[in-house]
Amino acid sequence: MTANYIAIDWGSSHLRAWRIENGACVAQQQTAQGIKFVEPGSHDAVLMALLAPWRAWIEARQIPVLMAGMVGSDSGWLDSGYQRLPLPVEAIAAGCIAVPSSLRSPVWLRPGLAQWEEEGANVMRGEEVQLLGALACGQADIYLFPGTHSKWVKPSLQADGVLIEDFSTAITGELYQLLLQHSLLGKGLAEGENDLQAFADGVQASLRGDDSLLNRLFYARSRRVLGYLAAASVASWLSGVLIGEELAQLVRRWPQSERLALVGDAPLVTHYLAACHIAGKKAVVIEAQVAMLNGFGRIYAAL
Repeated sequence: MTANYIAIDWGSSHLRAWRIENGACVAQQQTAQGIKFVEPGSHDAVLMALLAPWRAWIEARQIPVLMAGMVGSDSGWLDSGYQRLPLPVEAIAAGCIAVPSSLRSPVWLRPGLAQWEEEGANVMRGEEVQLLGALACGQADIYLFPGTHSKWVKPSLQADGVLIEDFSTAITGELYQLLLQHSLLGKGLAEGENDLQAFADGVQASLRGDDSLLNRLFYARSRRVLGYLAAASVASWLSGVLIGEELAQLVRRWPQSERLALVGDAPLVTHYLAACHIAGKKAVVIEAQVAMLNGFGRIYAAL
C-alpha cells in the first residue's frame, strides 16, 4: 500500500501538518492556531485554511487526513473520548474515529489514552502517537516525553507483542513556569543564563531526597536571599530540582529500569539527558518529529 496522507498534530498552542507522499514527508507547515486560540465552531475553517495549498491534491486523490492531540479533547473540535488501558499497541494504532468536515476526503481523529482508576486516573492526548513511533525507533525500558505535562510510559513485552498497561504524568513544565512567573520564588528575577552547575546541584538535591519537594522548592528563595545561590542561577536550580524529582520518582516506581528513551527536542530534552547522566541512567534521544511521523505511519497502516 502506497502511503499518501496528511498528518496533523493539533495541540493546545500549535497546529502542525505534514504532507506524506510515498511514505516520505515532502512538505510541512505550522501555525500558532492551537485549540486554545480557536473559537468554538471554527475548527473546520482553520483546517481548510491550513490545507488550502494541498487541498486539490487531497481531494482529487482522496488522501486521508489524520489528526491527533488536544483537537480531540472536550475543549477541541470533537471529543474523541479515550481508549481504556491496558491495550496492545496494535489497538492504539487502529483506534481512529471519523470527523465530518468540509473536506471532500476522509478526516480521522485519534482518541486519547486513559487509566480509568480513581487513585491512578490519568489521560494523554498526542503523546500516544509519538509513543507508537518511538517504539519503532528502538527498545527502551521507559519512554519519557518531556513537556508541560511530562509522560512516562513503561511498555510491557508480551509473547504476542507490546502491551501498554499504564503511564504516569508529572506537571513539571507547568510547575516550573508557575514558580518563576507567579510565585515569590521567581519574583523580581532577571532572566539568567543556563547555569549547568546550579542545574546539576538541583538534580542531585532531589535525588538525595533529604527533605520533601515542598521544602526543597523554598530553598530557591532562602538560598538566594542568604547569598548561597545567585539570582541568575535560580531558574537553572529550580529546573534541576523539578526534573530531578521526576527521576527520583522513576527510581522509586521502577527501580529495575535502566535504559530510557527521551522523546523530544532541544533544549528541553538536553536538560533531561543531563539529569539522566547525573542519576546514572542510560538514555537515548529520539527527535519528537521523527517519533510523531513514525507514529502516524503506523496509524495510516491500520486504517
